[in-house]
Amino acid sequence: MAEKKTNEILEEQKKARQEFLELKKMQHGEMKAPPKPSEIAIVPKTPKEKWDNFWFQYKWYVVAITAITIVISILTVQCATRTRYDIEVVFFSYTAVLDDQTEKIADYIEKYTNDLNGDGEVNVLVLNCSFTDSSSNSQYKYTVLTKLQVTIAGDQNAILYITDDAAYDYLKQLSDDGGLLEGEPYPLGEDFYKETETEEFGSLPEGLKISCRRVGGTTLEKSKDAETAYNESKKILESLKNAG
Repeated sequence: MAEKKTNEILEEQKKARQEFLELKKMQHGEMKAPPKPSEIAIVPKTPKEKWDNFWFQYKWYVVAITAITIVISILTVQCATRTRYDIEVVFFSYTAVLDDQTEKIADYIEKYTNDLNGDGEVNVLVLNCSFTDSSSNSQYKYTVLTKLQVTIAGDQNAILYITDDAAYDYLKQLSDDGGLLEGEPYPLGEDFYKETETEEFGSLPEGLKISCRRVGGTTLEKSKDAETAYNESKKILESLKNAG
């Protein structure tokens, strides 16, 4: 044991002398100095070390890519599940109604509508542009009329209009020749009011009429979608007349 310990001491002394000589040589430029500890690349060895190293260097890239992937997934699902409407109907009156009531109108119109987009379903959207005309409601009235004007200007699928007398007169004033709506409006009858009545809100306002808007000579004239919606709207209007 004593001999072994002596050999270890001698070995340590030899190693120390060697390191001392190398240090001297480096000081005199006779030997290249080793890289600094900060310059030595630490190579991760264990799975945990490798993961920690990866996360330290690329965590913000991972976070950004994950966020983008989630957003794209949500948008894809929304597009896939969003209802595709075959036709749109504008409900415009000077008596406010609720969306629950306009949904009943959509159900009624769907009976006379074809599957235009080929998705195997018939879906009608009724755009609620109704309001109570009073001085205390001026801001809401302005909002609704703006929505109506935007729809008239650019909604290629909104050709049918259900109106009361005051709303019909307003639409006639929007064009110089009073020809926004074609022909005379058709009065909606007893069958319409019966099927759109709700237990909670009762019947829709009396005196409602349905019209088809003019497409020729307007900004919608060259649109294939508007032409398709117009032709279908004319058929719906004719079906309503025959059923009434």
